Amino acid sequence: MRSCLVYFCKPLPLVRIALIAVLILVSSGWTCNAMIEFQSCQGAVPQPQTTSLVPGAIQSDAQSVLLEVTGNRFSPQSQILWNGSALETTFMDSHHLQTTITQQTFESFGGSAGSSVRISVRSQDSVADMRCQNGGTSATLVLVIH
Repeated sequence: MRSCLVYFCKPLPLVRIALIAVLILVSSGWTCNAMIEFQSCQGAVPQPQTTSLVPGAIQSDAQSVLLEVTGNRFSPQSQILWNGSALETTFMDSHHLQTTITQQTFESFGGSAGSSVRISVRSQDSVADMRCQNGGTSATLVLVIH
């Protein structure tokens, strides 16, 4: 009696190929043991995308401003970045994140009247898996400071 071992861990087209190969081998008198591992990447963190800021401009002397970043592919791990520095971020849903901009934000991370700040979003899973996407950083939006 002949036997074979089929092992793979790639997407659906390989599953079809392997099943066809198993059927051919079985019909030709071979017996096969198939071990099939599916790579689902459930829970993988996608790369976020940003589309807008509300407000799009703030006053440099404002005491407290709620900044909302709109986009998609946000996750609970997503952080709003102010010129690359992470701000305390509230996850609203996969399309909305919020943070509060205060005078301490300006003092800690920069920004003054007549300038602008680069706002982006970073999402990163706590456990890196080389086979699955592990977040990333969105494109940058500009927040104008008056």
